[in-house]
Amino acid sequence: MIVMNTDQAHTLRNGLLLALLFCTLFTVVPVRAGATPGAATESYRYRQQTGRNEECFEWSLEHREEPLLQAIGPEQRHQTLMESNMATRRWYLDHPENSTHVAVWREGDELLLQGQWRGEPLDKMLQIDDAPWFQALSVSLRPFLTGAEESTEFWTLRPDKLTVHKIRARKRGQETVLVGGEEVLAHRVEVGMTGPAALLGKGRYWFRACDLVLLRYQGPGGLPGTPATTILLDTGR
Repeated sequence: MIVMNTDQAHTLRNGLLLALLFCTLFTVVPVRAGATPGAATESYRYRQQTGRNEECFEWSLEHREEPLLQAIGPEQRHQTLMESNMATRRWYLDHPENSTHVAVWREGDELLLQGQWRGEPLDKMLQIDDAPWFQALSVSLRPFLTGAEESTEFWTLRPDKLTVHKIRARKRGQETVLVGGEEVLAHRVEVGMTGPAALLGKGRYWFRACDLVLLRYQGPGGLPGTPATTILLDTGR
């Protein structure tokens, strides 16, 4: 039997959020299994499984001048405000049970963090470079998928540690995946950290070819040696 300390259990509970960043994702919205391509709001439900643990998360994207992504899970709520190119402008994390309420925004080559982190006041700055900030890969990778580049690099903020990391995404072609019992053509993308941290493992994303909706994720679910995490679009079947 594996016995986990509090930090390890907290990391596992963040498996989906790390994945939908790497991964990310305040308002609860009606969620359905799918959305009409080009609609003003896309709403979906995802299922995460890490070992024997399974949870559902609600996800919605409002298409407006500054796209707004909202996600809500069993313990946390996230909001990501983006530029028109889907790079992150501002990100909010709300985890009431853990006394955490955080706002993060970009100013030049800095990420500014303010609020409350695990019951303690938070006010700090993280230095980055001119690469974009992607806090929700489920959306921010869409322009990359339709572009000519075979790889791209960006920054992302790990939500359970508030540490910033340079990430590299690579296109791995198209293949079919099974979704709700049907085969669907999808773009596959491989994502991992840059530098020595690349040895920690990679995540793999599959985006539906016709509308770039995230269908599936497979990758690390937490600390080395813990079960992998799988995320699937819930079709309601």
